[in-house]
Amino acid sequence: MKEQLRQNTIGHDATVLLSSSHQMLKHFWIIAMLLTLALLFVESASAASLTLTFSSDASGISLGGSGTSAATINFASVHAYGGAVPAGVTKSVGATNWTLSAPIDVLVTKAGLGTSVNYTMTAQLQSSGLTYTWKLGSATLTSAFPAMVTAAGVYGSKTAYTFSLTIPFSAAAGTVNNTLDILVTAN
Repeated sequence: MKEQLRQNTIGHDATVLLSSSHQMLKHFWIIAMLLTLALLFVESASAASLTLTFSSDASGISLGGSGTSAATINFASVHAYGGAVPAGVTKSVGATNWTLSAPIDVLVTKAGLGTSVNYTMTAQLQSSGLTYTWKLGSATLTSAFPAMVTAAGVYGSKTAYTFSLTIPFSAAAGTVNNTLDILVTAN
């Protein structure tokens, strides 16, 4: 028997602005990002269930609603060059792009699943994010198909996954919106 938990998560409202007030035109970006994690639970008639919980990682950004299935991350305004990033957020600048990343803790628990010893977790963007590179852990996310985040997750153990968004300097200024669907399946 396979039980599934569908997770609509990581809705991004990010505003990316190009500023002409900086010395290096086309290389000064401001990004304000809101990361929303919300749970949609599917329970079978046999009362077997999986529960997915998000928590602030000790080395990551503080999540609003940490310890629940509905948490938020606010990256606030960040510049590719100069400026500050929130505590627990890493910014890296490359030759052609820049990346914001932060670890988040994920906890999956089970009830009534008998011999299931672990779970599979996949993630997929709801809409195309071709201009940007979205990752959860080592999985690069697209809207075309679910990406494998883990094939054998351990129940009852918090696991840190790094969420990251890479923005190319060639991207047009504007708003970045997306939602990440996470599917957890008992193995």
